[in-house]
Amino acid sequence: MTFSPEQDQYLQLAQTRAYYKGVREGVTMYAHWQDGVQYVGTTGRTLHQAIAELQQQEAELIDRYNRLNML
Repeated sequence: MTFSPEQDQYLQLAQTRAYYKGVREGVTMYAHWQDGVQYVGTTGRTLHQAIAELQQQEAELIDRYNRLNML
């Protein structure tokens, strides 16, 4: 099946959003509580910091897709 450029862009964006949604859910699911704060992993990063970083990565990737498709 062949997609138009618009359909291909929509599919890329939908897959990217779904991927990051799953990553955020996984990070949230496995975060642990310590002294009243939720942490991710063993590095001392809080859940809030990890989610903000993931949202920034997602926004940058979507922006990159949009700029590539404007060329």
